Amino acid sequence: MNRTRLFYRGEGDDRQVIIEKDGETVAVYDSPAALVETHIKGILAKDSQDTRQVRDIINKYRLNEAISSDKTR
Repeated sequence: MNRTRLFYRGEGDDRQVIIEKDGETVAVYDSPAALVETHIKGILAKDSQDTRQVRDIINKYRLNEAISSDKTR
């Protein structure tokens, strides 16, 4: 089958990010921010010389986080 999906469980600040592959849970993150942080750390571990790529991802995430926090006000 080879189907992967990402979805949220819970609501608001308490929501978790769940990743499933072929119906089996392969990862659970306590928040969307934890997912992003984990993947940024993975990029850093993979290639610590490519800091520009990591900076671009961090800046894009911070912008999206600021936009979504404005929507909740």
